[in-house]
Amino acid sequence: MLENFSYDGLREMKFFDKTVKRKDYKKQAELLCKFFGYKTIFEYGTKEVRAHITFADPDCPFGIGTYRPLHVDKEGELKPEPFVTVIPSWLDK
Repeated sequence: MLENFSYDGLREMKFFDKTVKRKDYKKQAELLCKFFGYKTIFEYGTKEVRAHITFADPDCPFGIGTYRPLHVDKEGELKPEPFVTVIPSWLDK
Protein backbone atom coordinates (compact mmCIF):
# COMPACT_ATOMS: atom_id res chain seq x y z
CA MET A 1 0.00 0.00 0.00
CA LEU A 2 2.69 2.46 1.00
CA GLU A 3 4.68 1.88 -2.21
CA ASN A 4 1.85 2.33 -4.69
CA PHE A 5 -0.72 4.63 -3.10
CA SER A 6 -0.20 8.01 -1.50
CA TYR A 7 -2.49 8.25 1.50
CA ASP A 8 -2.02 12.02 1.66
CA GLY A 9 -2.70 12.45 -2.06
CA LEU A 10 -5.81 10.28 -2.00
CA ARG A 11 -7.02 12.06 1.13
CA GLU A 12 -6.40 15.48 -0.45
CA MET A 13 -8.48 14.57 -3.49
CA LYS A 14 -11.22 13.28 -1.17
CA PHE A 15 -10.89 9.64 -2.25
CA PHE A 16 -10.38 8.79 1.43
CA ASP A 17 -12.71 10.63 3.77
CA LYS A 18 -12.09 11.40 7.45
CA THR A 19 -13.21 7.92 8.51
CA VAL A 20 -10.29 6.28 6.67
CA LYS A 21 -7.25 6.45 8.94
CA ARG A 22 -3.64 6.47 7.76
CA LYS A 23 -2.84 3.00 9.18
CA ASP A 24 -6.20 1.39 8.28
CA TYR A 25 -4.78 -0.48 5.29
CA LYS A 26 -7.70 -2.89 5.17
CA LYS A 27 -10.22 -0.08 4.63
CA GLN A 28 -7.92 1.65 2.11
CA ALA A 29 -7.52 -1.61 0.16
CA GLU A 30 -11.29 -2.20 0.17
CA LEU A 31 -11.96 1.25 -1.31
CA LEU A 32 -9.21 0.93 -3.92
CA CYS A 33 -10.35 -2.56 -4.93
CA LYS A 34 -13.92 -1.34 -5.30
CA PHE A 35 -12.79 1.60 -7.45
CA PHE A 36 -10.48 -0.45 -9.71
CA GLY A 37 -12.69 -3.57 -9.74
CA TYR A 38 -10.05 -5.80 -8.15
CA LYS A 39 -10.64 -8.88 -6.03
CA THR A 40 -7.44 -8.15 -4.10
CA ILE A 41 -5.13 -5.13 -3.92
CA PHE A 42 -2.29 -7.32 -5.17
CA GLU A 43 -3.83 -7.15 -8.67
CA TYR A 44 -2.70 -3.51 -8.90
CA GLY A 45 0.08 -3.15 -11.44
CA THR A 46 -0.03 -6.73 -12.71
CA LYS A 47 -1.31 -5.79 -16.16
CA GLU A 48 0.37 -3.66 -18.80
CA VAL A 49 -1.38 -0.35 -19.41
CA ARG A 50 -1.39 1.36 -22.79
CA ALA A 51 -2.62 4.92 -22.85
CA HIS A 52 -2.75 7.82 -25.23
CA ILE A 53 -1.47 10.64 -23.08
CA THR A 54 -2.21 14.14 -24.30
CA PHE A 55 0.37 16.73 -23.33
CA ALA A 56 -0.34 20.43 -23.00
CA ASP A 57 1.81 22.64 -25.21
CA PRO A 58 2.98 25.64 -23.15
CA ASP A 59 3.56 27.68 -26.32
CA CYS A 60 0.05 27.13 -27.70
CA PRO A 61 -2.50 29.76 -26.61
CA PHE A 62 -5.18 27.05 -26.45
CA GLY A 63 -3.03 24.67 -24.37
CA ILE A 64 -3.05 21.97 -27.04
CA GLY A 65 -0.58 21.11 -29.71
CA THR A 66 1.87 18.54 -30.90
CA TYR A 67 4.38 18.97 -28.08
CA ARG A 68 5.53 15.69 -26.54
CA PRO A 69 8.24 15.49 -23.87
CA LEU A 70 11.55 13.79 -24.64
CA HIS A 71 12.69 10.50 -23.17
CA VAL A 72 15.52 8.03 -23.64
CA ASP A 73 14.33 4.91 -25.47
CA LYS A 74 15.53 1.30 -24.99
CA GLU A 75 18.44 1.87 -27.39
CA GLY A 76 19.60 4.92 -25.40
CA GLU A 77 18.46 7.48 -27.97
CA LEU A 78 16.70 10.71 -27.05
CA LYS A 79 13.28 10.76 -28.73
CA PRO A 80 9.83 12.31 -28.25
CA GLU A 81 7.43 10.41 -26.04
CA PRO A 82 5.59 7.83 -28.19
CA PHE A 83 2.00 8.49 -29.24
CA VAL A 84 0.85 5.59 -27.07
CA THR A 85 2.61 5.32 -23.73
CA VAL A 86 3.12 1.77 -22.42
CA ILE A 87 3.35 1.32 -18.66
CA PRO A 88 4.56 -2.25 -18.07
CA SER A 89 3.24 -4.36 -15.23
CA TRP A 90 5.54 -4.77 -12.26
CA LEU A 91 5.72 -8.45 -13.22
CA ASP A 92 7.42 -7.49 -16.51
CA LYS A 93 10.09 -5.29 -14.95
